Amino acid sequence: MKTILSSAKLSIFFFVLLFGLTIQSIFAQDSKPFSINESPLPAPTAPVNDYAGVLDENIKAQLNQRLIEFRDKSNPRVELAVVIVKTTGDRDIFDYSLAVSRGWGIGSKQTDNPSALLFVAIDDRKYFTQVSRDLEDELPDGLVGSLQRQYLVPAFKQGNYSKGISDTIDAYIRTIQAKQSGVPAPTQPQERNNKKSEGSLIGSGCCLIILFILMIIIFSRGGGRGGRGGGFGGGSFWLPVILSSIVNSSSGSSSSGSSWGGGSSGDSGGGWGGFGGGGDFGGGGAGGDW
Repeated sequence: MKTILSSAKLSIFFFVLLFGLTIQSIFAQDSKPFSINESPLPAPTAPVNDYAGVLDENIKAQLNQRLIEFRDKSNPRVELAVVIVKTTGDRDIFDYSLAVSRGWGIGSKQTDNPSALLFVAIDDRKYFTQVSRDLEDELPDGLVGSLQRQYLVPAFKQGNYSKGISDTIDAYIRTIQAKQSGVPAPTQPQERNNKKSEGSLIGSGCCLIILFILMIIIFSRGGGRGGRGGGFGGGSFWLPVILSSIVNSSSGSSSSGSSWGGGSSGDSGGGWGGFGGGGDFGGGGAGGDW
């Protein structure tokens, strides 16, 4: 009898062990290991994908339209994307965002495929912008970090995620457009105009001093002749000419050319149609927390 009970217990033990190993094998197959070449997120439905539900719907629609228009009008075509999640779990945001960038194939399959992904993890309070190899000249790491600290972080600290993301994307677009068109960065023309204004003030001051000296000389010569007033006539003729020249030169030098304007929104080149399938990201970009 004892032998039968022992055999039954042994059978139950092996059955439970076999069942446990089977369940473990099933779960192991379902949860495949993380790869930086495969996106852990489902397929995108638009350039902007808000899995945390923090964006204002109107802002989200405007962003999608802006990114599609920018892609269609840029040369070469630049694909920008935005992803917002609640958390990346135990994964570093750099690895997670890199996997999304590559797995989704953001960017064109062509030789030149500039693209970038602005990735935000709300509950982790972290962000990172992945920049493809072909966009690193337009958006170098240092500049990306600076733009995020300038536009994204202050708005995020106030809980205004829509403004932070919208302003940051607009800054990226302005920078890329300026570099593609050969126009210097927006801050550089302003610095040159300031220097030009300073130079104009100095030049105007020198002209006024010269004018003052000329007036003294003219009046002195006119007073020395006495009697006939014809001697001062020559001076009175040249004085308006000198004044006119100074005024014209001052007004001409003080005028400054404006940088490229806001531009017209224009019509969209059509629907989104998905990303181009490139995914050529090598780890360029910058990130941080707030």
